[in-house]
Amino acid sequence: MCCLKRAVLFFEEDAAVPAGSKPLMLEAVLSCPILTWAGERLRADGVQRIFVVCGPRFAEEARRCLPQTAQISEQWTDLEAFLDTEEPVLVLPRAAFPMAEAGPGFAYSAPGRELAGVWREKMTNYVQGAELVPGWLPVYGPDTVAELEELLRRRGGEAPAGNE
Repeated sequence: MCCLKRAVLFFEEDAAVPAGSKPLMLEAVLSCPILTWAGERLRADGVQRIFVVCGPRFAEEARRCLPQTAQISEQWTDLEAFLDTEEPVLVLPRAAFPMAEAGPGFAYSAPGRELAGVWREKMTNYVQGAELVPGWLPVYGPDTVAELEELLRRRGGEAPAGNE
């Protein structure tokens, strides 16, 4: 991920998160929200700008996990402005935990303007110029969070290494 300077992370829609629960990116692994782990990994990999698609219900909690320069919004116009670049943008379309040994899967990158155009016109994640990006483990639910905690405990609680 050496050349990626921007990243977009998608949270579940606020209405889809039951009362008393939170989006998976805000669930803790070893007392640290997954979003904090992700933000640290992104910065270590050289990402300078982060945009989190998140509704107002969880925006403040998400903001506490990331640098103050991160943008957090659910407004299309804000996302479209962020994507106004030919630079490739990393996309995490669902909750993900950084793990160097995770192979390419659902995380991908594509030029920002291409992403904006496809999302605006076709409302799909099929982007012709996209490239899969390794190093991100999808988080499907509480079972995945528990498995991650166990794995990290066995490793001595160390954060996963970044992509070299």
